[in-house]
Amino acid sequence: MTFTDTIQIHKHTSEITSSERADLLESARELAIQFAELGKECDRNNHFPTELVEPYKQSGIAAAAVPRRYGGLGADIYTTSMIGRELARGDAAIALAFNMHQAMVGILRATPALDETAREVLMRRVASENAIMCGTFSEARAGLAGLADTIAVPDSRGGWRLTGRKNWSTLIEGCDIVTLNATITDADGNLPETFGEHAAQEALFIFDKSTPGVSIDRTWNTHGMRATGSHTLVLDGAPVGPEAFGGNFRLGLVGEAEWAAILFAGVYLGLADRAYAEAVEILKRKHLGATAGSQDTDVKQLGHVQHTLGRMKAELEIASRTLEATALVAIENRPLELPLPVRKAYFDLTKVSVTEAAVSVTDDACRLVGGMAFSHGQILERSLRDARAGLLHSFTSDQLYTIWGRHELGID
Repeated sequence: MTFTDTIQIHKHTSEITSSERADLLESARELAIQFAELGKECDRNNHFPTELVEPYKQSGIAAAAVPRRYGGLGADIYTTSMIGRELARGDAAIALAFNMHQAMVGILRATPALDETAREVLMRRVASENAIMCGTFSEARAGLAGLADTIAVPDSRGGWRLTGRKNWSTLIEGCDIVTLNATITDADGNLPETFGEHAAQEALFIFDKSTPGVSIDRTWNTHGMRATGSHTLVLDGAPVGPEAFGGNFRLGLVGEAEWAAILFAGVYLGLADRAYAEAVEILKRKHLGATAGSQDTDVKQLGHVQHTLGRMKAELEIASRTLEATALVAIENRPLELPLPVRKAYFDLTKVSVTEAAVSVTDDACRLVGGMAFSHGQILERSLRDARAGLLHSFTSDQLYTIWGRHELGID
């Protein structure tokens, strides 16, 4: 009897075996050592470590979530998020960059917008060549929530020429394949006039980074997550053929948003794990010397230190259980009769809660450890900055609360 004889297959079906899962997580732990070795330098120099692209490909992680029918291991969304968690324990910013590829594999492995022939070609390329994907969907004006101003002008070959600028192009320096949203225009390059027409013409495109007319504007210079190298992708009439078309963006890719939410959560949970572990080790060793009433104060004996560490551990446990429980909703294919934006909010609750826990834990870690934690480039100082990047990923906390509040009030 085969695997497919025993269970009903759906888009989040886990096909990976327990031994394969263990091997992937061990590979992630080994790769995380290299992430940790380069993390401080990459943060200081605002540099994405291209030298880690090949080790990442060789680790087997790149094809982890590719379904078995295309040559992958069929890792489920929870297993894939745990890979990100392990990598982030090495360095969260580098892990977040490679997490973009994992999220795009998950999204594109099942989105109904993508033609099945195109999906098979793409997935088999990832499985056989370890090709890496970048997903870039934000623009200076539009952001992810707004409709794309990047245009796709039809050409005489039955394809399009892409023109525009895509911000936050995470992993753009390390990818082989670009995925993005652009709005199909008329022959003269004019965008549709109404919102409905614009949304109907906003499409997903998938093409090689080596395509002529594709370049990188090195705009990335941020407070945190500096090693992601999320520069601006520039498109100057880049020619793509009909095979690059991935279907309607809003009705396809956005409907798979749990892959972004849960995988982002895995990375920020790993960040918090690392900060917490670092704080514990420092506090175990730290002494204040002579203080009032004592010739030597052992920090770990202080009640407020014990209490705060306990609360930090509780926050991590709650975040971890929230991630696992929400991932299981997808894996077990539980029905969610919700409008598309509210369905996204349902899964984004995981990202929001884990990110807010990471911010809280890194704040407390720095308070307990004291001034040494604030030395530039040290892991707690980097974690303090990097954790806050999670607050900017869609949905933000405020966006999530507003969407859910409107739904509860019966507002479309």
